[in-house]
Amino acid sequence: MSLTERIQPISPETFWKGLRTKTLGRSFYSFSEVTSTNDLAAQLIAKGTPEGTLITAEAQTKGRGRQGRVWTTSQGKALAFSLVLNPKVSPAEIPGITLAAAAAVAQTLEGYGLKPQIKWPNDLLLKGKKVCGILTEMGPKHDNRPSVILGIGINLNQAAGDFPLEIRSLATSVYRSSGIRVDRVEFLQKLMKRLEAVYGWVNEKKFSRVLAEWRKRSVTLGQRVKVTQGAKAFKGQVVDIDARGFLLVKDGTGRVVTVLSGDIQILKLKRHS
Repeated sequence: MSLTERIQPISPETFWKGLRTKTLGRSFYSFSEVTSTNDLAAQLIAKGTPEGTLITAEAQTKGRGRQGRVWTTSQGKALAFSLVLNPKVSPAEIPGITLAAAAAVAQTLEGYGLKPQIKWPNDLLLKGKKVCGILTEMGPKHDNRPSVILGIGINLNQAAGDFPLEIRSLATSVYRSSGIRVDRVEFLQKLMKRLEAVYGWVNEKKFSRVLAEWRKRSVTLGQRVKVTQGAKAFKGQVVDIDARGFLLVKDGTGRVVTVLSGDIQILKLKRHS
């Protein structure tokens, strides 16, 4: 794509016209290209941007996922954005925001007749392939208030050839999976509404509701997995998630290990009836 063909960013006027939220997205920045929407969110927090600020970009030169992986955005065919949050929870409860976001994305996709699954901790799948990634990071403090940056990338209208060859067999989009073409602005508006509701459960200490929504869509629970944490790895069976959203895995000795973070590889998908 040449510079003259570069996709125009989503206009605030178009986005706000159909937005049905009280806070999320009411402050809105949209760019053709940035290094990373999460990085830009951190800069805006330092300048005092309000909670709910939404930053979208058509392209990211340094887009990233968990564990330092690269996240590629297809201009005009996907959504890549970050949200500024000031959660009313303890630092230990922050990881639950990732699960809440995953539930909200799943609910939004279901509104299009799709059947997404959630892979702990931050991926959403359609027909076994990744359609969405979530990256939750602590932001800088402003006026002694903690901040969280919620970064989300969702593949909407890409065809197979839009994906880099190295991830083509692993990634999908709504269109590639279902043949449905999605209006990006409408999808983003609907997602903001769902996110505001589910994020509200976190702030209202109703995290059990988040866990219930997450469990219903989990592709991880009950599976035999390989857990990789840095240079260490072990195999076991996922038995549950705890009240904080951490994964509980029974290892080869029968000991249940609480997994706070790491990579989870499902070894052999066990189908749920």
